[in-house]
Amino acid sequence: MFLGQYRHQIDAKGRIAVPAQYRKGFGPGSVVVFGPEGRLMMLPTAEWDEMAARFRRNAATPAEERVYIRQLFSSARELEVDAQGRMLLTPDQRRFAAVGERAVFVGMGNCVEVVGEQRWDGEVAQLSADDFTALHDRVNVPLGENEANT
Repeated sequence: MFLGQYRHQIDAKGRIAVPAQYRKGFGPGSVVVFGPEGRLMMLPTAEWDEMAARFRRNAATPAEERVYIRQLFSSARELEVDAQGRMLLTPDQRRFAAVGERAVFVGMGNCVEVVGEQRWDGEVAQLSADDFTALHDRVNVPLGENEANT
């Protein structure tokens, strides 16, 4: 399980250290891919395989889903960590996630998000304790309650 947040510096070649706490969760077949809300998603092999299976293109695939599939798979890169524990972020990946000199790795349970430090700090600053409580109450609906309200 991926938990916590870690901030790391990007070097001049676009390399960034993957937090040691996360490295053991990524083996061969893991990928880095564009994700929602201007983030990169680091997906372990099983998570990527599940996503890839869900979005298989076929003759009946609707147009909007085909657009998503193109963007998803064209942005995917195998996650390669060098001997110093660093991964390379391409210029496209850095632009997409607003990564400048520093990035934040955010544990999301089954995956890790990577986002530019300024973007992350701006989003966190907008979420007050009261806002977080209200959000918590909206998303923590007891099982079965959503079905009763629809």
